[in-house]
Amino acid sequence: MSWSRRLLIFPLFALLCSPQYPLLAQTPAPVLAGLVQRLDASKVKVGDPLLAKLALPWKSPACDLRTGAIIQGHVVTQRAHSRTEKTSEIGVIFESGQCGGRDMKPLFLTVAAVVAPNPPRYSDLPETEELQPLTSAVGVTLNSSGPNNMRSVSQASTAVYFAPRRIKAPDALKPGQVVGIPHLAISVGQGAGGASILSSTGRNVQLNAGTQFVLVPNLRAEANVNAGAKSATPDTATTNAVANAVSGVIESPPPNIADERELCVVPDCTVALADSQLDQGVQGAQITLPLKGLGYLPPSADREMSSFDYDASIAYLGPSQFLFTFNPHTLVPRTGEEANSFRKLRIVRAVLIDLEKKEIVKTVDWRVPDSGRYLWPIGGNRVLIHVGQELRVYGPGLQLRNQISLGGPLAFVRISPASEYFAAGVIHEQHSREIHRQLEEAELREPEEDVEIRLLDSQFKVLTTITRSSRLPAPVLLNEGEVHIPSIGRNHWRIVETSWAGQRRVLAVATSTCVPQAESLPGNLLFVVGCDRQTGNRWYRILHGDGKVVLKGWSPSSELEQTAGGNVGSNAFAIRIAEVTGSRLLQSVFKPSDLKSARVTVYRATNGHRIFSIGLPDPVPAVQTFAISPREDQVALLKADEIAFYRVSAAE
Repeated sequence: MSWSRRLLIFPLFALLCSPQYPLLAQTPAPVLAGLVQRLDASKVKVGDPLLAKLALPWKSPACDLRTGAIIQGHVVTQRAHSRTEKTSEIGVIFESGQCGGRDMKPLFLTVAAVVAPNPPRYSDLPETEELQPLTSAVGVTLNSSGPNNMRSVSQASTAVYFAPRRIKAPDALKPGQVVGIPHLAISVGQGAGGASILSSTGRNVQLNAGTQFVLVPNLRAEANVNAGAKSATPDTATTNAVANAVSGVIESPPPNIADERELCVVPDCTVALADSQLDQGVQGAQITLPLKGLGYLPPSADREMSSFDYDASIAYLGPSQFLFTFNPHTLVPRTGEEANSFRKLRIVRAVLIDLEKKEIVKTVDWRVPDSGRYLWPIGGNRVLIHVGQELRVYGPGLQLRNQISLGGPLAFVRISPASEYFAAGVIHEQHSREIHRQLEEAELREPEEDVEIRLLDSQFKVLTTITRSSRLPAPVLLNEGEVHIPSIGRNHWRIVETSWAGQRRVLAVATSTCVPQAESLPGNLLFVVGCDRQTGNRWYRILHGDGKVVLKGWSPSSELEQTAGGNVGSNAFAIRIAEVTGSRLLQSVFKPSDLKSARVTVYRATNGHRIFSIGLPDPVPAVQTFAISPREDQVALLKADEIAFYRVSAAE
C-alpha cells in the first residue's frame, strides 16, 4: 500500500498559521491526486490548465470525489530558467473538481506537498499488477456444490488476492516538503489567491506525469469567491476511513512459488515448424465463393495500420451454413445522439450462405457503434453479435435467439472455452466532453474510464459485476476461472488462475521482454504470446488449462498477428501468422502492401500435432479470416477476392 494513504493534513489557513508538525500527525485528511500531464517551466504559460486524478476518494459536506475523479486548476505564475533568471518557478492553484458526477464544480485546493511518482516498477503498465478477481464480488460462488451458493462479506474478502509491491516511503511528511524530486522547493499558499509556488534554482522546474500532489482546501480562495460557501473540509467519516485503511492493511509478500521449467515432450507436446519445414502439398479448395457482387472490398494497399482490424469476419452457423460479415464502407446516416455518442458508427453487412446450394440465403445490415470486434462464435451453431448498445445471439438461418442490453459502450467480450461464462465490459464515461478532450490532449491517449464487467452464465443471466479501470486488460476466462499475468520480476511473469471458488493457482511462469498476451480457446486451452529476451522476436505457446504445454513456437521479426481460434467442444485449433516483406518492430505501422503472406495451420488439441497447413499470398489484414467447420473436416479462409474451403483430415 502506498505511503500516501497515511497522510493527514490541515486546511490551508491552519497550515500557514501552525508550526511545521508532521502531516501524519494532523487532521483532517488531504486530497491526494496525481498530475495528469508533464509540467516544464520553459514550456507552460500563465493560464494553462492543469489536471490531476484522485488516488483516493475524498468527501466533504460540499464535495464528494471518487477515486479517479479529476480536479482542475491552472498556472498562475511562470518563470523559466535563463542566464539572467537563475531560479525558475511555476505557480499552481486548483479551483474545481468532479464533485458527485462528471461535471466540474467549484473546489478550491492548494498544493501543500509534492512527492515524486512511485518508484519505477518492472513495468509502467498497470496490467503487470495483480487484479481483483471477478469472483471477489460479495454474494456469489460459482459451481458451488452446496444448497446455498451465497457467501458472506468476510468469505468474499478472503478470495481477493492483491499484493502490490512495497514502496519505501518517509514516516512523516511536513507542509512544504518535497519528496523524491531533487532541486525542487515549494512555497505553500504564497502566491496570488493561495497558489503554491514550485521553484528550482539552476534549472527549470520539471514535473513528470504521475507526480503526487498533496492538496488542502484553499479557504482563502473560496472566501474570495463566495464568502458564504461551506468549507470543503473533509468529514470525520473520510478521516476515519483513511486511518482505518492504514491500520487494517496487512502487507504480505507474494508466495514463493518454485520456478516451473517449460517442457515440450512428444507425444504430448509439439514444436511448431517454420514455413520451410512445412509440407506444401495441399490439395485445391473444395469450394470457392467469389466475393464480387457482394459489395466487399479489401482495404487499400496504402492504408496505414498498427494491427489487423475487424472490418471483415467469417464463421460457421452449422455444417452447411456459413456467415460472411464485412464493412461495405457506405455512408452511415446518424441521428443527433448517434453523432455525439458513436463517432465510429459503421454498417456491417451480414451475408448468410448455404454451402450445399452455394447460394445466399439472407442478407442484413447491422449498425455497429465502434471499430472493435463485433462477432464471437459461441458453439451450438450460434454467434454473438454486438449491434447498437446490445449483444444479440443468432442461430441457424440467422434467426435472433436472444438480446442482452448493455446500457453503454461495449469495451470487450470474453468467453470461457466451453461458452459457460461470458464477461462483458461496459464503459461508464466519467468525464464531460470538454474534460475528456483535455485529458486526451494531455495524455495523448483515450482517458481512463470505469469499466463495469458483468459476468454472465450460459443463459446470459448476470452472476456478478465488478468495476475495473479501462487501462487494465480484459479478463481471460478458462472453464475453471479467470487468468491474469502479473509481473514477478524484470522480464519474468507468472500465469495465474483464480478459480470460480476463489482458489488461486499458478499455471506456469514465463520470460518475456514485453507483457505477455493471453487468450483462451475452445478445449480449455490458453494461447500465450510473448517476446524473446535474446532475439526480441515473438514466441507463442498453447497451454492446457492445467498449465501443460501443448504447442510451442517462435516467430521472427518479419512475422506478426499471431492469432488462434477453434470451435466449442472441438478437438482442433488453428493458428494464423502473417509475414511482412521485411523485419518489423513491435507496435510499428505497416500497410497491406507490406504483407507478403499468411499461414494458417490446424493442430490437434490433445497433443499439438499438425493436421493441416496452407500459405496464402497477399492476406486480408483482418483478425477473423479463418474458421474451422463444426465437424472439423473443413477450414474456411477469407481471401481478397473469394472465400475458399479446404478439406481437413479428421482430428483425433
